[in-house]
Amino acid sequence: MRRILLALLAVAALALLPLASPSGYLLHVLIVVFLYVILAAGLDLVMGYCGQYSFAQGAFYGIGAYAAAILHRDLGLDFWQTLPLGVLSAGAFGLLLGIPSLRLSGHFLSITTIAFQTIIYLLLTQWTSFTGGQYGLPVPKVGSLSLFGHEPFRIENVHEFYLLALAVMAVALLVAWRLATSRIGREWRAIHDDELVARAIGINVTRDKLVAFVASAALAGAAGVLVAYYLEGVSPTDFSIWTSATVVAMVIVGGRGTILGPAVGAIVFTLMPEVLRATADYKLIIFGVLMIVMVIFMPMGAAGLLRREQS
Repeated sequence: MRRILLALLAVAALALLPLASPSGYLLHVLIVVFLYVILAAGLDLVMGYCGQYSFAQGAFYGIGAYAAAILHRDLGLDFWQTLPLGVLSAGAFGLLLGIPSLRLSGHFLSITTIAFQTIIYLLLTQWTSFTGGQYGLPVPKVGSLSLFGHEPFRIENVHEFYLLALAVMAVALLVAWRLATSRIGREWRAIHDDELVARAIGINVTRDKLVAFVASAALAGAAGVLVAYYLEGVSPTDFSIWTSATVVAMVIVGGRGTILGPAVGAIVFTLMPEVLRATADYKLIIFGVLMIVMVIFMPMGAAGLLRREQS
């Protein structure tokens, strides 16, 4: 209950932040943080809880974004319609990728997810007639929500979009937390510890792995729809293998299997380039050194270190 209360207070404080009239730049950075928190929390379900290594979160992120752009272009759908459809589209591809995970594990599964990420990226860049190729596709502003002829609110500036992104992130974290603390979350942990023992005690490993991949991909799809409407367009460069590797690093640095840890990792990796802007040429070196230090001295991540100190 204490953790739930702290989470609610954090969300409330973030929701009140626009009242303090912060700069648009600060809100932009926080929106990026929210997007990466969604991506990292989703990946943690697969990697932290289920123990399946995936480098395809950037692909699912792109699938959600391009689903929104294509659905608007071809069917004229707005944000409120493309959000659930983008989530479903990414979840469907998560199911497709989850099927090989039934027979693969470890570095074999990692290679498979890298191949999937590469295929999706090549499709986005080369299928010009459908995806716009390197030029991408335009996406309009979120606009207003129409209910029975009324418009309860509009999303047209960065302050309003900030609140929308915060709301989606809060829902995504709630979904991830509910899954992680439910029966299937406990079964994921059993699979993570020893898959053979999990099968022996009657856990449906096939179903649980697929659920993990679908849930992870669906959350990434939600982030993809958000970023498409925030940037008012999609481009394949935003959904490369580098994006997937960054999200993996966020989960490792923050702490796997904790929900809170990946959120901390997302904050660190998003704010670090802003803090070290003067050393942008050395960003990859700094990230690499950070990863090595974390793996050697804090293998359970920042959340694991905090938990150890509290005990």
